[in-house]
Amino acid sequence: MSAVADAEMLTYLTDASLPVPGLSEPRVGDSVELRLLRGGREVEAWSTTGIRLGRLPPAEREALDGLLQGGALPLQGRISAVVPRPLLLGSGRIHIRVTPPAN
Repeated sequence: MSAVADAEMLTYLTDASLPVPGLSEPRVGDSVELRLLRGGREVEAWSTTGIRLGRLPPAEREALDGLLQGGALPLQGRISAVVPRPLLLGSGRIHIRVTPPAN
């Protein structure tokens, strides 16, 4: 589900967090930080205001290896799409475009 184009990577989140009452929901264009967890085995996305947005699937985490090896953490990205789902199926899917750090 990932695509690499022009040194950017398009990825998505699993287990996207439900919106927090009183806080704005994630929107297209919002900045995102990708943080390593569990010794680098998992990557979570957080808003720049400190709200957890969700976790990348394992295969997507592996696809980021090249960017993560550079050591510039957290990686930065932007929300490129928010795909709603029926509430009974959980929260919607958030797509993120990850940009490699500038050298």
